[in-house]
Amino acid sequence: MLNKIKALPFILIAGFLMLSHSVSAAGIEQYEAGTHYVELQIPLKTRKPNKVEVAEYFSYGCNHCYNFEPLIAVWHNKLSDDVEFVRTPAIWNKDYQVYAQTYYTAKALKVLDKIHTPLFNAIQNRRQRLNSPQAMADFFQEHGVDVEGFAKAYNSFGVRASVQQAEAKGRAYRSGGVPAIIVNGKYRIEGSMAGSNVNMLRIADYLIEKERKLLIN
Repeated sequence: MLNKIKALPFILIAGFLMLSHSVSAAGIEQYEAGTHYVELQIPLKTRKPNKVEVAEYFSYGCNHCYNFEPLIAVWHNKLSDDVEFVRTPAIWNKDYQVYAQTYYTAKALKVLDKIHTPLFNAIQNRRQRLNSPQAMADFFQEHGVDVEGFAKAYNSFGVRASVQQAEAKGRAYRSGGVPAIIVNGKYRIEGSMAGSNVNMLRIADYLIEKERKLLIN
């Protein structure tokens, strides 16, 4: 079966980049709270007050997140130095909990860049049932991480604490689904309001610029 992420037509990503450039060149379009995005009632504290934080709320178990990945990967790699991109895994059921704990395990083992796309592909493209710690350990072993090292990180205090923090953030986001984008702990962008994945990123650009002006002032 074709790797959908790698096989995504180049023209789609290239077209997105051209659209993004034209939007920024012409001046960022006006978007409204309540229509295009939601302003969180209680803002969340971000890690670095001197930067605009952009959090992707996602799950490896979400097909929409899988389809969004090629676009947001290109987009976040082009963000300026005053923007920090992070991810928050959604934890809505037992499978999502395993995926979230695996995400933080990959971060702890410093293999996230290596494992992120293959893990998405395995779950969404090849339909592998990686919904248990043992299945994940076997998957990581196929990608050069020994089973004992995986288990130690997976069950570590740091990873478990990160999962608990992700659960708390997820409740605070009050998102109706994933993927969603949270800009600087203040604004939530969802596809249902934005209308498309590309529009989600356009709105994120608009809100980043809005927050950037506050940092400057």
